[in-house]
Amino acid sequence: MLKQLTHSGLPIYQNLDSLKLAVEAPHLLGGYGDKPLKRMVDLFQDSSAANLDEDVYDVYRDIRSDEDDELFKKHKFQYDITVIHQGLIGKERKKTSGHFHGWETSGKHSYPEVYEVLSGTALFVLQKSMNFDIKDPTQIVIDDLILVKAEMGQAVIVPPDYGHCSVNIGEGDMIFSNLAYQPCPVLYEAVQAHHGMAMYVGTDQEGLTFLKNKMYSKLPKAHLATPKENGDLGIKFGTPVYKAFINDPEAFNFLGHPDNYINQIMDLLEIGEEI
Repeated sequence: MLKQLTHSGLPIYQNLDSLKLAVEAPHLLGGYGDKPLKRMVDLFQDSSAANLDEDVYDVYRDIRSDEDDELFKKHKFQYDITVIHQGLIGKERKKTSGHFHGWETSGKHSYPEVYEVLSGTALFVLQKSMNFDIKDPTQIVIDDLILVKAEMGQAVIVPPDYGHCSVNIGEGDMIFSNLAYQPCPVLYEAVQAHHGMAMYVGTDQEGLTFLKNKMYSKLPKAHLATPKENGDLGIKFGTPVYKAFINDPEAFNFLGHPDNYINQIMDLLEIGEEI
């Protein structure tokens, strides 16, 4: 049985038996990769009792229509979809590996990214650091820690300077897209050096649990947040990000040139209670 990812606005389907995605012509798929637990075993709080061959998440890269190919190339953008499978590793929710983005050419800020939830419920862990690329990654300083809950049809701009990972906190697979500036470096070292992000997200009989990662020193207070819309930046809930970009490419100028958009991007996060 196939389920269409209607919130993508594209002819993309998930096979409910294999849990793999299929892209219908004339849309193109640039690449695919899976992430079994054995490739990220040190990023979970406790994976000692888990099956190392268990699939944690899959990534489908560089999805675009043939007729949109030149537009993506012109702006140097890439559209991907990630499927985080349901389930736990130990007591922790399945998640992506987590990473930082490299510096924009001015050197003032790192590149942002747009995440859009296509199915399920996401929790995006965001941790700010201005020295994430330090030679000794164990010495990074975390200045801010935000956990953004997003539902199907909502989009989040990952702010510049924030490392990020995505957690499946709902029932079934959590599927999300990303729109990113293709030349942006992706840096994993700081997260790997700390055996994961600054917050582990788990579950028990009462619901979600949150545990700070003691591998980091002097962590700030963590806050929950929810996303907000901004049509000027192409973020309007219920409107697929892919279509928003095709209809108004200039609205996403912030992806390659974030310096002038910092306040607008941060205003899209409604900061809530402290964890």
